[in-house]
Amino acid sequence: MMRFTRHVLVMGLIGSTVATLPAHADGVEQSLEGLYGIYISKLCVTSGLQDGDAEIEMVFENTSAEMVFLDGVASDVSSGGELYFKDLVGSTIAQNGFGIDEGEILDVSSSHIGARLTDLKQDLSPGDHPTVFLNFRHGTLEVSAHVLPRGQC
Repeated sequence: MMRFTRHVLVMGLIGSTVATLPAHADGVEQSLEGLYGIYISKLCVTSGLQDGDAEIEMVFENTSAEMVFLDGVASDVSSGGELYFKDLVGSTIAQNGFGIDEGEILDVSSSHIGARLTDLKQDLSPGDHPTVFLNFRHGTLEVSAHVLPRGQC
C-alpha cells in the first residue's frame, strides 16, 4: 500500500510540474494542450513596428465538456492586446472576450474573430519569439510564439 501511495504522489508531482510549464508554438503544425481541454495549434504573431500592432493567428479546439471563454490577449512585447470581431468595413473590439463552444474548432486567422497585440514596445521581426498570454476566465496560458512576416502566418 505504501508503494502505491508513493507512486501516486510521484505521478501527481510530475503531472503538476508539466501543467505549469509554459507552452511553445512556432507557427507550424504543432498542437498544445492548453488548460481545461483547449488545444492551440498554428499560433504565430505577424511582424510589426514599435508603437504599431501585430496580429495573432491561431486555431483553438475545445475538447472540454463545457464552453470556455477567452477574455483577452497580452504579451511581454506590447502594452496591450485586443480581441475583436471582423466585418466588411473594419473591426469592433470585443469588450467581453468570446466563448468557444464544447467541440468547436475556431481558426482565428480565417474566422470573424481576431486577436492582436497593440502598442508594440519594440519592432517584431521574423524569427523573434515573444511570450503571448492567452487569458481565459479560468486561467492564463503562456505561449512562446514565433513571429512571421505579415501574410505568412
